[in-house]
Amino acid sequence: MTRSAFVHIVVLLAVILLLLQNTAVYAKPVFNSVNKYDVNGNPCPLHTRTGELCPQMCVSDVSLCPKGFGDDSCSDGQTLCIDGSCSANCGDIPARKNPCGCSFQYPPEQAKDLVPCAAFGDVTIEHYNKDDTSQTIDFCTEKFNVSGSMPLWGEWDGGQEQADDSSIDGRRFWSGNQCPTAPKYRYTYTEPLWIGVFSCVGAEAFVLLLWIVYKFLREMPVRRLRRRDAGFTTTAPANVHGMSTGDDSEKTSLSKDMPDEKKGKASSSASDSDAGNDTGEIYIKGYNNDALGWVGFSSVILTSLGWIVWLGFWIGDYYGTLGEPDSLSHYDSGLLDETFIPIWIFAVTWTVTCCVFLKRIRNFFRIECLPSEGQYVQIERELKELKMATSASKIVALAKLVEEKFVKFIKADVHIATCKIKWIPESQLRYFNYMCTRYVFNEKTKQYGPYLFDMGSTHRQIHTHSSGLTNQEAAARLSLIGPNFISVYVPSYPLAFVLELSNFFYLYQLMIQVIYWYWNYYVIGIIDTCIILLSAVVKVFVRVRGELRVKRMAEHSEVCTILRDGQWQELSTIDLVPGDIFRIVAGMHVPCDAIVLGGNIVVDESSLTGEPLPIRKFPIREDDGVYDKSGAGKINTLFAGTSISQSQEVTTSDGSISEPTGLCLHTGTQTDKGQLVQQILFPQPISFIFDEQLRLVFGILILYAIIVFVLAMVFYQTKPSAAWFYAMFSSSQLISPLIPAALVMGQSVAAGRLRKKKIYCVNLPRIIMAGKVQMFCFDKTGTLTKEGLEFYGGMCAQTTSSSAAAGTGDAQIGTVEFAPFIESFEKLPDKMRMAAATCHAVAEVEGGLMIGNPVDIEMFRTTGCEISKTPMSGALDTITVPDEGPTGHSSYKLDIVKRFEFLHARASMSVAVRDPRDGHVHVFVKGSFEKVKEHLDSATVPSNYLAAANHMARRGGYVLAMGHRDLGDIDVSDMQNWTRDDMENGCELVGFIVFKNMLKEDTPEAIAKLKNGSTRTVMITGDTALTGVFIAKSAGLMSEQATVYLGDLDKSGELYWVDVDKEEPVGQEQIDRVISSVPGDDYELAMTGKAFNRLDDMGLIRQYVLHTRVFARMLPNDKVSCVQLHMERGFTAMCGDGGNDCGALRAAHVGLALSDAEASIVSPFSSSDRSINSCVELLIQGRSALATSFAGYLYLILYGQTMTFLKIFSFYFSNTASSNTWIWIDAFINTIMSICVAYSGPAKKLSKHRPTARILGPQIMTTAGGTVAINFIFLSSAFAWLYKKSWFRCNEFDSSSTDIAKWWLLADNYEASILAFVCLFQFVNNAMVVNFGYYFRRRWYRNYALVFLWAVYVAIISIVLLAKTNWLGCRFRLNCGSKDVLASEFSIHPSFYIEDYNNLIGHNIIPTDSRYQLWGICIGNMCATVLWQLVVALYPVHSWARKKRPLRRLKVKL
Repeated sequence: MTRSAFVHIVVLLAVILLLLQNTAVYAKPVFNSVNKYDVNGNPCPLHTRTGELCPQMCVSDVSLCPKGFGDDSCSDGQTLCIDGSCSANCGDIPARKNPCGCSFQYPPEQAKDLVPCAAFGDVTIEHYNKDDTSQTIDFCTEKFNVSGSMPLWGEWDGGQEQADDSSIDGRRFWSGNQCPTAPKYRYTYTEPLWIGVFSCVGAEAFVLLLWIVYKFLREMPVRRLRRRDAGFTTTAPANVHGMSTGDDSEKTSLSKDMPDEKKGKASSSASDSDAGNDTGEIYIKGYNNDALGWVGFSSVILTSLGWIVWLGFWIGDYYGTLGEPDSLSHYDSGLLDETFIPIWIFAVTWTVTCCVFLKRIRNFFRIECLPSEGQYVQIERELKELKMATSASKIVALAKLVEEKFVKFIKADVHIATCKIKWIPESQLRYFNYMCTRYVFNEKTKQYGPYLFDMGSTHRQIHTHSSGLTNQEAAARLSLIGPNFISVYVPSYPLAFVLELSNFFYLYQLMIQVIYWYWNYYVIGIIDTCIILLSAVVKVFVRVRGELRVKRMAEHSEVCTILRDGQWQELSTIDLVPGDIFRIVAGMHVPCDAIVLGGNIVVDESSLTGEPLPIRKFPIREDDGVYDKSGAGKINTLFAGTSISQSQEVTTSDGSISEPTGLCLHTGTQTDKGQLVQQILFPQPISFIFDEQLRLVFGILILYAIIVFVLAMVFYQTKPSAAWFYAMFSSSQLISPLIPAALVMGQSVAAGRLRKKKIYCVNLPRIIMAGKVQMFCFDKTGTLTKEGLEFYGGMCAQTTSSSAAAGTGDAQIGTVEFAPFIESFEKLPDKMRMAAATCHAVAEVEGGLMIGNPVDIEMFRTTGCEISKTPMSGALDTITVPDEGPTGHSSYKLDIVKRFEFLHARASMSVAVRDPRDGHVHVFVKGSFEKVKEHLDSATVPSNYLAAANHMARRGGYVLAMGHRDLGDIDVSDMQNWTRDDMENGCELVGFIVFKNMLKEDTPEAIAKLKNGSTRTVMITGDTALTGVFIAKSAGLMSEQATVYLGDLDKSGELYWVDVDKEEPVGQEQIDRVISSVPGDDYELAMTGKAFNRLDDMGLIRQYVLHTRVFARMLPNDKVSCVQLHMERGFTAMCGDGGNDCGALRAAHVGLALSDAEASIVSPFSSSDRSINSCVELLIQGRSALATSFAGYLYLILYGQTMTFLKIFSFYFSNTASSNTWIWIDAFINTIMSICVAYSGPAKKLSKHRPTARILGPQIMTTAGGTVAINFIFLSSAFAWLYKKSWFRCNEFDSSSTDIAKWWLLADNYEASILAFVCLFQFVNNAMVVNFGYYFRRRWYRNYALVFLWAVYVAIISIVLLAKTNWLGCRFRLNCGSKDVLASEFSIHPSFYIEDYNNLIGHNIIPTDSRYQLWGICIGNMCATVLWQLVVALYPVHSWARKKRPLRRLKVKL
């Protein structure tokens, strides 16, 4: 459809050129000769003309004036002054006011002695012929009894020009409208004003030239070094002791005589971070200040201010605020216009240049040097755009290529920052701060880079730092990495406002407004400027408020206790450095990423991860295990920004006290919180298909504006300066300054509506992406299901006896099998109850709140046991088992002496429990039944182990296996060095404990809504596959009757498939048929994390991903990979509870965290409602926002197109609408209605379709193209109708008789009236056209503000058109006329002021019957565009076309 858009433009231009070519030559319309023939083809009669038609009479002495037009025309005490007015004091009137000078700047000597008589009054001349000068003079001579004949001004000798000393005594001359054209005066440029200007400009040019030469000579050594270094590359960060970057020799490849610093490259932090946050390689240049550079830079600032003052100076001269109007241009308005235009062009050029190179200007006026020697460094970092979706259009690709080339040419594809080099004298250290990170110069590698201290990779290595640092070591580290404080710079509101206005688009708008302010269009200029400034204020307020929120989140400090020199010291958290040991106390905010070394810690991570429940953290073990902060080591790690809920000392097995302490691992931006802050402060640019095509649209509009500009310059037959102003008005109105605002207005409104639904958004552009979501991935537990689990029962293993073969004397053989399922916990065997009471990591915080894994919490609550507030000596936790009464045991305590916490990688945990009743130590293992089986003694595992577990999982049970091992009466200290495998292997099976994870009540309903909205729903869970399949069927992700094939790996690591219901193996051929089947077939795939990774390794996973409904046993990294694979195929959303889903939530196009945090930074969206219906609401609002943004964009495009036709017809007739009409169009219709369009409410439910994201797509082009064509046809028809009216023919507007530079007087004619009426209806109705469409928004009549405004505007225009002459119509110069004409011809006597009309007949009143005909044309135009939108663009025809030629869309089973 982009081709058709270009074809439309080409054809339109061809027609315009054809129609207007004659206009360009003759300044007349093409199809008729103005006022030559009437409607019947008869020659037009001459008109009767009334007004001040008589020329001015100039005399050598006032006594020569006719009676009543000399001094006797003035009151007593007054005389006739040289300007033709009466006054008691005529001495202050300058000679140039004398009309007898005929506006000559230097009139002839004869004219200097002439004085004017009083002006003659209005006269009426029948059959007036403007080209017959003698007719007017003869009539005036007779009318006012002027005796004798008089020559015209300049005919000093009766028609023959004489020398300047010819006598004019006793003579009279006709001047005024009989004056010859005054000669064009030019500046001599010796005027003081221009001497001052040229001096300033020359001084600036001299300073710049001198600086360029001086800079070139000073920088020659650096350029020579750069040329020598052209063949070398490096990406190494600064390597020093303690850094985790490896050996220097492996990181550099440089010649011995060439230091790295000459290339000035550095790289960012190598710590674990999200890909989108990595700053990547940066390029650094060093700069030093220079006195001459200060002079140059100051001159640029002064010159920039000078251009603004200079423009204001000429605007003031135009309106006479600095004296008399046009005084600076020798009182020649034309010369003033010609002066203003080049000044404006130079000012715009200067401003645009400064805007483009804003970040480079200051360093241009510094001397470049080596980064190690500079006072400042300029940092350049490539901006890599994150493409969310791209267009396959070749035209869009070409536009993108051109844009990239241009951006690269002006070097706008890099982020530029200038940082001051700071110096620490004590350590001779040079550094700068960039993106809140300290970059330190390394003398060894001659590079700048952030320091990363390595605490070791194993648990034992980490424990070597448990003694803390000395003050000297801490000071050295503090100088290397900087304070533990993320300083977020937030400009003040005034400064932020100024910086916002330096944006190119604002500058473009404001520079256009300067033209409006200048050329008598100041009312619109003021209104538009207020709108622009108001939008900037709102944007600045929202941005600064958000930055202040980030500042409050990032900048935090408090006092903590730090171990220095072996002593605990009270210091600020700002002083923390990696390697410090600090005490962990309840209530503190964790100041850094730290490793727990001791104590019992409970932490609230909701602000960072969205996890609703506090998390228990455990001291890191002193063994050879590998520490992985984002993996198994997460349970030993405290993250910056979280808060400590509880902190307790623990008595170890040897009787010592384990104090709650932590080892500082990372500080500042090297922490996870710091990296999230960096992501917010320095976001990666995002490109949406919407943005790509918008660039092409702007390119088309700019091309269109240039063409309109050329047409205006060519076809307006007036002074070139006046034509230039017309051209600028016309072209600037094609690209509305409200377009960017309209595109984001829908997002802002949607964000407000989401907030009311308790859905919070921290990234507005993601809202419209939500409108394109095709696949929605869900976590299971806590997302689709309730957070809490309910105990369902248990099934324990037991050994039975059976005799050998009959007749033999063999001994009995024991068989292990499962006992019947028991629903009552009290009836379970003692060993199972003991396991449930101890094999967990539940902790109880103040207030009795239990924290930990929800499964563990439910299991422990079921036991009825209690956690002792103070553990027994040597125990991690002490569990009190309640008294069971007379028939059971009495209360006793169980001590947990060793614990291996739950790991996702192993899907299990284990504890060692000391039973005081017999002194034995028991080991219990709990976890997924698949994983626990790997550690069990096979002799204790029933043959139907997996079948029994799968049976319960298939019924929706959350199945955990319990293993047990009795170590006997051993010394607990002997176990301290045991590994997890040492403790867990060889256990006996106790049995299964089963929980039910119940669906949330609204989950099936929400899933059904999503599927009805053509959104595929997928489950990505860490639970078992069979439980996932059960929940998926119960929730409606798949039908209850669906045949599900589950993929997993066998013991040998081979992939196999099994029918979940029949428990029968399925061949690969059947799976291939499922993959190749149509979406309607009732087959579904499910797979485990193992199968997922195997298929990924084989490169086959992409064939399966869109056919798989349940991904089970997925680790956090697997979830990220799975979401990313879905994103390759379409827009993907992820919903989770914010725990182990953080990575997937951040990776998805749209991430929704069900979190109580109001603005969780874990994902773009968070919902405190914690309902799946939040997903539905998000998509509804996203689709509405996308459709509304497009509607706003489309309205402004239609506004520009309607404005184009209005301008083209104005070019044709050399007229225009009145100033008040323009004000109404621009300030009231366009601005207010574009705002109302954005407030269209969202649809009640999800449609089966998604709104288009293609600005140049078929639907948008159909609406725009059809509406534009219909509007053009009706506008042309209105003029065809007009030319058939007898009251119009012979009363046509003759531009040759009017000075069209006075544009505000060009509306007093029928042509301008018809143009205004038709276009006003079109402007108003365009908003109604884009308001239709109920798939994604409410019905059109539910946008009450827009409908009300539309009705009011239509009523006002109709009243002006149909009613008798009234005040409102006369304000718009429509259906009105001069007062005397209204009185004489229409018997209308208005009481309000009306400026005399500027046409021959003195009015533009349309006859009553013709008004209704014109109104019918306008209403027909409105109906036609509405029908086109409803019938063709939206509903019947569009639906038929969609079925006939469907677009290539992602075909998936919902």
